[in-house]
Amino acid sequence: MKIIYLTHADLRKSKGHHRATYQKLRSLKGLVNKLIIVSSTFKKFKFLELVFLELKCILLIFKHNPDAIISRGYVGYLAQKFAKFKKIKTVREVHADIIEEIKQYDKSFISRKLLLPFGYYMQIIDKQSDVRIFNHPKLLFWFRNKFKNINNTRDIYAYNGFDYSENCQLDKSKAKNKFKLKTDIQYLVFTGGANYWHGVNYLAELQKEFNSMDANIQIICGGGKISSKDDPDRCLINFEPLNSKGCMNLIKASDACILPVRQSRVSPGSALKLYDYFLHKKFIITQKNLEGYSDEVLRYGFGTLVNFEESNLTALKIIKVMKKLKKNNKTKINIKEFSWETRMSKWINCLEFLRNKQY
Repeated sequence: MKIIYLTHADLRKSKGHHRATYQKLRSLKGLVNKLIIVSSTFKKFKFLELVFLELKCILLIFKHNPDAIISRGYVGYLAQKFAKFKKIKTVREVHADIIEEIKQYDKSFISRKLLLPFGYYMQIIDKQSDVRIFNHPKLLFWFRNKFKNINNTRDIYAYNGFDYSENCQLDKSKAKNKFKLKTDIQYLVFTGGANYWHGVNYLAELQKEFNSMDANIQIICGGGKISSKDDPDRCLINFEPLNSKGCMNLIKASDACILPVRQSRVSPGSALKLYDYFLHKKFIITQKNLEGYSDEVLRYGFGTLVNFEESNLTALKIIKVMKKLKKNNKTKINIKEFSWETRMSKWINCLEFLRNKQY
C-alpha cells in the first residue's frame, strides 16, 4: 500500500499535535509499503505555503499514484479534488469541531475572528473527503448528526497513543532531583497543553483543598502556560516552557499523574498526555464517566476515577489513594494496546477496506 500524508504542521516541532503527528507517521510507515509525507518546512506559518503544499501533493499524486491520501489541517482541498479525479481514495483526520475550538483559544478577539474563515475552510475539506478518522467517538457521532447528507458510514474513530522511544530513562529519584522536588511531599503531575478545555482550573481548586487539609500533596504542571483565570492564587507549581523530554522527566518524577478535563467542547478530545502517563506506567487520576478518559484508564487497570467538579470529595479520595500508593506502588501492566503501532493498525484496516471496495 502506498500512502501520501499531507499536513500544514511542522513536524520538526516537538510539542502538541506536531509531535503526535510525527510519532504516528513513524509507526504508520512501518505498516505500509511506502509513506510519502508532505508537511511544512517554513520557519513561520504563511498563507502562500498552503498553496505550495497543495501543489506539491498534487505532483506527488501524479508521480506515485498512491492508494490513498490522508490530510489534516488547513490543507487538502485541491489535493483531494485531484485525487478524486484520479480515482484515489481520500481520508481526513478530524480532531475537533474546529469552529467551536477556535472560539475557546486563549487569543485576542481579533485573532479568533481572523482564524474563523480557516476553520470553515477546514470543515469543507473534512466534508468532501471519502472517509474521516476521528480521535473520539463523540466527535464521530456529532459529525454524523450535523452533516447527515454526507456518506459517512465508513468513518471510524481511533484514540491517540504513545511512542515507546519517548520513555524517560531516568529513575524516579534522579528525576525528582532534576526538578528539586522534596522527598516528604507526594507530587501529582499534569503535563502538556493547558488550554481552556484542559480543566486546569479544577487542579487549582483541588490544590486549595489539599492545602486546607494539610495534605503533603502538591500538583505540578509542566509544558504550557497557565492562565491567571485558571489559577488566580498561583497555588500550582508550573514548569514552563518545558519541552517533550522535560515533560517525560517530570512524569517520571511524579508519584501519580492527574488528568482533568473541562467539558466545554463537542468532544473532550483524546489527551496525548494520558498516553505519556501510560508509557511510564504511572498511577492515573482522571474524570469518571467520560469516554476517552475513564474507559481508557479502566482498561489500563492502574488508576482511579473522580469527579473534578466536586473538589472537596475528590481531594479526600485522592488523599486515601495516595496513602495506599505510598505503601504499594508496584503492579504489572500491559501497555501495548495504547501504543501508536496498535492505533495505526486500526487505520490500516480502514485503508485496506477502502482499497478493496468501490463506492
